[in-house]
Amino acid sequence: MVTTRSGRVRGVEREDGALVWKNIPYVAPPTGPRRYAPPQPVQPWTGVREATEYGTVSPQVPVLPWLPPTPNQNEDCLNLNVWSPSTTGKRPVIVWVHGGGFVAGTGNDPTFDGTQYVQRDCVLVTFNYRLGAFGSLYQSDRPGSGNLRLLDQIAALRWVRDNIAAFGGDPWNVTVMGESAGGMSIGALLGTPKARGLFHRAILQSGGPRPTETPAVASVTTRTVMDYLGITDPARLMSVSADELLDASAQAAGNADLPEYGHVIDGVVLPEHPLKAVGGDVDLLIGTCNKEYESFVDSPMFRARFERETRRTTGAAFDHLLKAYEDTTTSGRTPLYDVVSGWFVVMPSVWLAEFAHRAGARVWQYRFDYEGASPGGARHGSDIQFTFSNWGQGDFVGAEPADLPTAEAVSSKMIDSFAAFASKGTPSTRSVPHWPAFTPRDRACMSFDVEPRLIQGPLSEARRREWDAVNPFAF
Repeated sequence: MVTTRSGRVRGVEREDGALVWKNIPYVAPPTGPRRYAPPQPVQPWTGVREATEYGTVSPQVPVLPWLPPTPNQNEDCLNLNVWSPSTTGKRPVIVWVHGGGFVAGTGNDPTFDGTQYVQRDCVLVTFNYRLGAFGSLYQSDRPGSGNLRLLDQIAALRWVRDNIAAFGGDPWNVTVMGESAGGMSIGALLGTPKARGLFHRAILQSGGPRPTETPAVASVTTRTVMDYLGITDPARLMSVSADELLDASAQAAGNADLPEYGHVIDGVVLPEHPLKAVGGDVDLLIGTCNKEYESFVDSPMFRARFERETRRTTGAAFDHLLKAYEDTTTSGRTPLYDVVSGWFVVMPSVWLAEFAHRAGARVWQYRFDYEGASPGGARHGSDIQFTFSNWGQGDFVGAEPADLPTAEAVSSKMIDSFAAFASKGTPSTRSVPHWPAFTPRDRACMSFDVEPRLIQGPLSEARRREWDAVNPFAF
């Protein structure tokens, strides 16, 4: 049993030695009049709260149409889970921010079980935050409304700061780690004043500080959701049912002509583009997959949106980029796919590394290259199972790799590096030695494959030069 600032919680001690607590509320339920309010303090409880089963998750629809629906949805979803080796001591803490395109996902996914990190003497925290129209719908009369998911994440980090010592964690050694929308959220948090000091290191997987939106663009999505709801008064967004709001949110998310839910540069949560505000006080470990875009080409909606947005964002540079990629392509690659991958997460990740380095931060880069990660290779999201060494369990990952012993060896080396980075601030380990920090001159990058090896950047120098003609703040 552990005593938090809000009350006592009882978890379970598993046979593998992990102590686990689930469904701990970190703020008050965002229901009723709090639907579009910033996170509010949780009401303390008396007695002992049983923390043995996962809680509810944010209302959502699958981010890809062939994925199964996520069960146990409810607006009362702001809860978290903790894995620890012991309630005594001061261990490095890793806080996992789940992905799912800002419209789906959950920290309760069984893939995110923290056993591997417990075995490396770390504390792992996962949590749920508001998604879709519940967490991202911008309303000019409700400050922070377009960035509620970021405010939820900040609230979870404040809970960690205030409570994790009781679970055996060190509140002054906190690493945030996330993939896709989770990594993108971390990219935004690096430029969010309210998040400053709440974490000390960050691991961004297929992320970077994107996508960003102006209030004007975000308002277009709000009006479209209201049209789907058949309402004209924004105040009605407070009273429509959760099912109605979820349905309208799903229609908006499935509209390829609308921008995706982005981080709103609103002057409240985000005063400016995160790249302009990133400082030198957080060490970064930044990674991408070798075939990011291939995960989406079978979805007509994503394909239309991704390729249109790549052309729009790169503008007049697009044709030069495509030509440069065609001239430098290798067998079996599709140059257009690699350009779209560059727009999607590769270049936002590279720019983040460069801006953070210039600000004085220590930065390391890696690329996930293991072709056996999925039938389509090292695609977007295929690295999640390797981040936790849990195979074929969750909603957002593929089946168990065909060559499981090799996959487990690759995974073990990745987790060793992530845990070492969280513990001592460098990803070098016995299994992955001599991993130099990134500089813009040598662009050192670790390739995670059957055997790790150093390469020069996640993309070639010729391709990197072509991106100089593109505005990094347009993403």
